[in-house]
Amino acid sequence: MAENYKTAEEYGGLRSNFKVEGWTLLGLIRVSSIILVSIPVFSVQAIMVRMSHSRWWSGAGLWHRTMCRILGLKVRIKGAPRRGGPVLYASNHIGWLDIIVLGGRLENASFIAKSEMASWGFLGTMCNLHKTIFVNRTRRTDAKRQADRLTSRIKEGHSLILFPEGTSTDGVRVERFKSSLFSVAERADEASDHTLQIQPVTLAYTEMNGMPLLRSQRPLVAWLGDVELFDHLRQFLGLARTVVTIEFHEPITLEAAGCRKDLARYCEEQVSAGLERAHRLEMRMGPRIAQPIAAAADTSV
Repeated sequence: MAENYKTAEEYGGLRSNFKVEGWTLLGLIRVSSIILVSIPVFSVQAIMVRMSHSRWWSGAGLWHRTMCRILGLKVRIKGAPRRGGPVLYASNHIGWLDIIVLGGRLENASFIAKSEMASWGFLGTMCNLHKTIFVNRTRRTDAKRQADRLTSRIKEGHSLILFPEGTSTDGVRVERFKSSLFSVAERADEASDHTLQIQPVTLAYTEMNGMPLLRSQRPLVAWLGDVELFDHLRQFLGLARTVVTIEFHEPITLEAAGCRKDLARYCEEQVSAGLERAHRLEMRMGPRIAQPIAAAADTSV
């Protein structure tokens, strides 16, 4: 992947001495900052997860928002997350950055992730401290236990975050939302006495260093699994500033959708339309014009 980028222009304004093989000074500073912040926050968060059912998110949310600042991630928010009761947020998935972006904005919301992530070192630890529910999609024998965990979490008033594509993407388009993954919605809806709100959420990485993010630069923010996670992290830590937009769409209930398949289709259509709007606006108007308009219409965090 590194061979595709040879000049500062192709990096969208990055310094030409950036090398994938080594660390930049900015990257080293960010690594040091991450370690200094994470040690005390994780220590407190580990206690809060075990001791408190109502305030566990405070430490996790603080850590995610702080990581966004350290990593140079500017978050723009359009619309608002649904409040008042448990919500199932259905979002497109681009890479590990999504966890940090959404984790700091969705209160009392836990991720639903594949069981393999529990053993992914630092990421696995981060997931556990965010009370992630790990789901094994291949072993039917675990279905009841997993359903009980989801039911318990919903009855506690917590929300859930689902990536219905089932995999990460390049962020250019939305992959088909798997209706089978919305079985979570059926279980959660039953646990909430059929009052569960399902809210589609669009994530779009639109700018890098003040310029629209080009298709050729997307591997710098999208983690597709063909690059080692550590190498991808090292590349991203060298970027100066990245803008990501979160758009919250109109919520829907399972009853209003009619069935799981129609629910998946509705969420996919809403998220896909939001992604197209974000990229079309950025490419058509450019950052110098788009930013003042976005500042007037959106909430930047």
